[in-house]
Amino acid sequence: MKKTYIVPASQVEEAQAAQMLAESLIISDETIDGDKALTKEDNSWDIWGEE
Repeated sequence: MKKTYIVPASQVEEAQAAQMLAESLIISDETIDGDKALTKEDNSWDIWGEE
């Protein structure tokens, strides 16, 4: 059986975002209390459980 070499091909595509998809939070050196820290609001899906 004769082996044939298939030449790989690549194609470059360019795209531009139509609007901002995500934005980073502002980083600050200010210390805050734990109750004011950003956390998930809904704790109903705890994967570790309370064992």
